[in-house]
Amino acid sequence: MNLRPVLFALPLLLMSGCGSEKTDILFECPSPDGGEIATIYLVSDGVQDVNRETKLNVRPASESFNSSMFSFSMRHGFDAIIRWQGDDQLELVYPQHAMLTHQEQVIFGTSQTFNPDARIRVSYSEQPSTHGYFVVEKRCFSGSFE
Repeated sequence: MNLRPVLFALPLLLMSGCGSEKTDILFECPSPDGGEIATIYLVSDGVQDVNRETKLNVRPASESFNSSMFSFSMRHGFDAIIRWQGDDQLELVYPQHAMLTHQEQVIFGTSQTFNPDARIRVSYSEQPSTHGYFVVEKRCFSGSFE
């Protein structure tokens, strides 16, 4: 028996089971003036749900969503709260035990399709959660938050 065809086909069969990246939008939150949109979304490898990250995308409302443009990402935290504190400043609240994988304090125009002079300042805070989820009804706040 010739094993060469079997050995050649085996890696192809194993690789064919791999899925492609999957993106699920959790929610979108417009800025107080409606000029920008913050989007929280999950990205998984398409194979196992445990291999996923939660990400933040902030863009002008006139631009379409692009999952490759993000300013924050985390693992083991599957929820977030966005609080816009003005048209150019927002706070992202994430679960306390999340593993942060990317974090930007300022989003400059060139990275998120804003004009070059535009800046969005982002502050971050962590809060206790239940297994990476917040038990709240509202996750988007625009304007001053008390």
